[in-house]
Amino acid sequence: MHITPEKIKEAAEALECTELKSFMFQEPTAGPLTKPRRSSRSTGRSSRRSTRGTRRSSRRSRRSTRSSRRSTRRSRRSTRRSRRSTRRSRRSRRSTRRSRRSTRRSRRSTRRSRRSTRRSRRSTRRSRRSTRRSRRSTRRSRRSTRRS
Repeated sequence: MHITPEKIKEAAEALECTELKSFMFQEPTAGPLTKPRRSSRSTGRSSRRSTRGTRRSSRRSRRSTRSSRRSTRRSRRSTRRSRRSTRRSRRSRRSTRRSRRSTRRSRRSTRRSRRSTRRSRRSTRRSRRSTRRSRRSTRRSRRSTRRS
């Protein structure tokens, strides 16, 4: 049921209420309960505007989703690259460690071999000396036996 201004007037006259009179002469703030129908031209314009707005907003959302996808791809690529570089650096570190170990081992082995060669030379010298001495002693003993 819709309240008309005529009914308000009748109620005001019946009650003789000042508040109703002041309410009657005020302009409505809320507006009518049902929206008035507009002409076909204006509705077409508004519908076009609304469709334009929705199209623009959908384009913007698509662009934002594309850009977010791109950024996620880029971040993934960068993380992959960083992982690869860390792997490579680790490998290089390992290889350098291995090479250092191998060089240390080779140095040790060369030192050992040098030591062993020195020892063998010393032993050969000693043996030669001892053989010389023994020969000398035998010669001396032979001479001494001959004289006597």
